[in-house]
Amino acid sequence: MVGAATNSSAHSAPRTVDARLLTLVAGRVNRAIGTVLAEEGLSVDQWSVLDYLHDAGPCTMTVLGAATGTSGATLTRVVDRLVSRALIYRNADSGDRRRVLVHLSERGRRATGTLRPQIRAAEELTVADLNVAERDELARLLQRIAPVPDPGS
Repeated sequence: MVGAATNSSAHSAPRTVDARLLTLVAGRVNRAIGTVLAEEGLSVDQWSVLDYLHDAGPCTMTVLGAATGTSGATLTRVVDRLVSRALIYRNADSGDRRRVLVHLSERGRRATGTLRPQIRAAEELTVADLNVAERDELARLLQRIAPVPDPGS
């Protein structure tokens, strides 16, 4: 393979990350969970917002964008669509009226709770060939290179 480093001997350079492989894995995960979400009329980006809000609680659009990897314009469309479905809502931060916080609604909490086991099952299929230790290591490494921001920031 052109451009790919190998680690065939103790004296070779460290192996480089192959962005193409990361893209392939992300695509596989997105297709797997996208199939589940399509039944509910949700996109992967919408799920990312719901899932993060379920775990983190209310946060600003800036934090939400950083946590989901969704750009500003796309995030606004995603949030608008979820608001229109009453799955989330926005309101001013009581501590700073200039800041708008995004919240998961009770309807969104129920939807997330219903979908989460199906999503986790689809995610598990993606790593089915890995043993428990390998899955743990993969999760640890992914969290290290893509840390999720604190919702309070």
